[in-house]
Parts: sequence; C-alpha cells; structure tokens
Amino acid sequence: MKQSAFEFNLRKNTRPVVVEFWAPWCGPCKMMAPYLKKAEQDFSGKVDLWRINADEDSELVRSMGVRGIPTMIGYNKGIEVSRKTGAMTAENVLGFFSAVEENKPFSRSLSWVERLMRVVPALVILVLGWTNGPNYWLMALGGVILFSAVYDRCPIYKVVSAQFREMFKKKPA
Repeated sequence: MKQSAFEFNLRKNTRPVVVEFWAPWCGPCKMMAPYLKKAEQDFSGKVDLWRINADEDSELVRSMGVRGIPTMIGYNKGIEVSRKTGAMTAENVLGFFSAVEENKPFSRSLSWVERLMRVVPALVILVLGWTNGPNYWLMALGGVILFSAVYDRCPIYKVVSAQFREMFKKKPA
C-alpha cells in the first residue's frame, strides 16, 4: 500500500484507528496477536484495527518512520495520537486502544516485576556509590535507574513530557 492510499483510507475512516506493523517471523508480534484480537473485539465499533505486514509493505513502513516491529500507531480523526514500538502486555494493549479512542497519548504502565527489576539494581548501585567514596557518578546512575522504575507515576514527569511531545509533534500537512 502506498502512503497516499493509506492516508486516504485514514481520512475516509470515521472511527479512531490503531495500525499495527508486524511480520510473520516476529516473536513479539506472535505474542501480542491474541491481545490485539481481544482488544479488537472489546473495541468493536469504536476503534478499528489495521494490521500491516511489514515484509509486504516495506515502502509504507519506511514512509511512516517505523524503525522496529511490532509498532502500533494510534490515529484519531486522521491525526497520530500515540505510537509504541515493542511488545506490550494485554493490559497495555487495551490501554493503547482506550487512549486512542479518547484521543489521548498512551502511557505504558510498568508491571510490578518490571518495577522490581529496576528498583533492586538501582538500590545496589546507590549503595555501592555511597560506600565507595562517595562516588557521585554511581549514585547518579542509581538515581536515574530508580527514577525509571517510578517515572510513570511522577506528576512532574507527566507534565514535562506532555509539553515536550507537544513541542516536537508533527504538524499535519
């Protein structure tokens, strides 16, 4: 499909659209397939799902700026609302569809396992930084890793990141 045809279909569609770029050989794409099927059923009549095979439509993949698969792009009223590259949990896929339907940017929530896998190494690095000197570089690294475990709950981060997204948002042609 050419980009012009894609954009025409997007403008013609009256409902929000989630476009998934995938490939048959992609493991994370296979893992997400049942989640997408469930989301498509749950949002039937509210949000449309378009699945585009990246191997068959490589020209469209390049023109859309897709750098990895799976990539999901959400459109509301023909304007890109959200974009996410990489595998997502079932909860996050449903959250993505919901955000697109509500015309809001998607914010992925971390699972408790992902948080724990960030908090533990961060605390170890912070303690090492404190006990060895103190070593401010190690402590800063530990702080950054610790923040990565809680950033999605930080109200200041939400405000600042929303402003940055707005500043660098592509304007429709």
